[in-house]
Parts: sequence; C-alpha cells; structure tokens
Amino acid sequence: MTLIPHAIPMTNDPQVVHALAARWRRTRTLLLLAAGVLPVAIGLVCIVLAGMTSAGQRIMPWWSAIPAVAAAACAWALLTWLRRNGLSDPHSWLPATTLMTGAQLVLGVLPGSGIALRLSPGAALAVKALCAAGVLGAGSAGVLARLARRSLLGAPVLELGSTAFPLVLAGRGARMVIGTDRVDWTTRQGGRVDTGVSFARIQRVTTEANAVVLHTASGAWTVPVSDPATALALLRRRLEWWEERRVAAVERERRRYDDLVRLLVAISGEATRGGVTVTVDSNGVTTGISLSPAVHDLDPDVLAAHLMACVERARSDARRQVQDLVLGHASSDDELIEDVTVMSAA
Repeated sequence: MTLIPHAIPMTNDPQVVHALAARWRRTRTLLLLAAGVLPVAIGLVCIVLAGMTSAGQRIMPWWSAIPAVAAAACAWALLTWLRRNGLSDPHSWLPATTLMTGAQLVLGVLPGSGIALRLSPGAALAVKALCAAGVLGAGSAGVLARLARRSLLGAPVLELGSTAFPLVLAGRGARMVIGTDRVDWTTRQGGRVDTGVSFARIQRVTTEANAVVLHTASGAWTVPVSDPATALALLRRRLEWWEERRVAAVERERRRYDDLVRLLVAISGEATRGGVTVTVDSNGVTTGISLSPAVHDLDPDVLAAHLMACVERARSDARRQVQDLVLGHASSDDELIEDVTVMSAA
C-alpha cells in the first residue's frame, strides 16, 4: 500500500492532475522524507541505542528498551495520521512532524543515549554520534515538512482551486483561508476578529483596492488581501469546484434513492405452513396465496390459522429484508454522507 499517492489526491480532473504533477512530485518526495524516512530512521537510532546497553552485560535490562518503543510508536502514529487524513491539510505537516519527531527526541533519543552511556561507558563516542544523528534527523524533518508545504502551496496557481487543499492568503493585518466549503478570515485592525462565510451563502465575489468582497444575502464582507486578482481567481475556481461536487452529490443521492426504491419494490416476503403458502410485498400487502392439495382435509379453523400464521411470517420476512436493505444503503458510503451534508446546507 502506497503511503502517499503518486498523483495529487482528492481530485479527479485530468487537467488539474497534469498541471500540478511536477509540483506534487517535489512535494511528495519532501513529505516522504520528512514524515516517513526520517522518523523511521530516528526510531532505528533508538533501537540501536537500546541494543548497545547490552554490551558487556549478560542480560539487557527490560527498561532500557522503553525509549526505543516510545520512538517507534511516535513514528507509527505520524505515518498513520499522514495516511488517513494528513494529506488533506498541508498546513498541518510542519506541526505534526515537529511534534512527533520532538517526542521521539524527548522520549527516545535523549533517554536512550543516557541509558546507553550509563550501561556502556566504553561506547561513549558511538552513543554521542547516534544522539547527534537523532537530533539532526528531527531538525531536518521539520525543515523538509516546511519545504513540502511551500512546494505545493507557496505560489498559488489557479488549479489549486480545484483541489481540497486549504488555501491561505495573507494581506495587511488579515489572513484568509479558502476551505472546501467556506471562507474564513482573521483581521487585526482595531482588535482581532475571526469570522467566516459558507460557500452556500456567497452570491458573488468582487474585488476592490487590496481586498476581496464577498456578497451575501445579509450583506457584503470585505477581506484585505495582498493580491486581490489572484484571490478572486482562486476563490471563484474553488466555488465552481464546490458547486460541481454539490451537484454530483445530489445526482449520486438521486441515483441511490432510485436504486433503493427499485430494490424495495422487488422485495417479497414468503412463508409456508401446512400446505399454505403466502407472499407479501415490501409494504406487507398480501400478493399471493397458494394452497396445496393437502389442505383439502384440513378443518376450516385450522386452515384459517395456517393462513394467519403465514401472513405474519411473510410480513416479518419482508420487514427484515427492508431493514437490511435500508441499513446497507445508509452505511455503504461514508463519503457520500459527508457530501450530502454539505449539499443540504445549501
């Protein structure tokens, strides 16, 4: 399983993928080094330090392996986070990498070096070299994570508006973040103010001197930016991308609903007892009764009891099939649920 996809994630537009291919290749290489290779290397340093504590001793103390375990756990946590949801927010790459590699230093490299020096004083030079390598690796990971983010988002291009990456644009005393379904900004003129507007509320976007104006039904918001033309182009592109996703989500939900209705109509519950067979539809309405020759000798009261029992059992069978079908449709696609939630806000 590939840790980081070779093509830029969260977009299916071939033109966008092609336009950002070179930029993503650089970003992917830097991110693999920052969040993959270097944290794993730091974990290996801690494992080597733990192994050095057994030099000259018959049995290695169990507690000397704790720093190595802690460092390995930090590396695993960083890789897991990156694989699951870290790729969606490049602005979190530096804090996450710095936090995890810093934890590897504090919990693994430094205490591991101290234990190794205490239990294996003859290997002091090697221990110090490994400790320096761990510190250098942690520092380099943060630098590479910063470069990875800058390589991807440092010089915004129009195609980034058709991705799910948050776009941060700074202006005089303001910072605007274009997300996947809203715009948020922070201003510091006359005090710090944090606010935002969802895409569903934006009617149109214009520019004025050193600012972008967001027009909504309840008024207009003016957001200072350093490059209004670029901000306007990116925001309009992101709005188009969001609208396409919203329409696609509505269409997918309509098709799923049509499929559900078709499958519900096809549901048929059936039960047989004493030569009596009853079928019902998804609403529990009886659609057929079949009697075998064996019922000719049955008492009318017994025959009626068989009929009522078969109706109840057939209805129960139909209800179970309806429940399984509805629950299966409801839980089959988590991404669709998120898209429909965004769509319903509009």
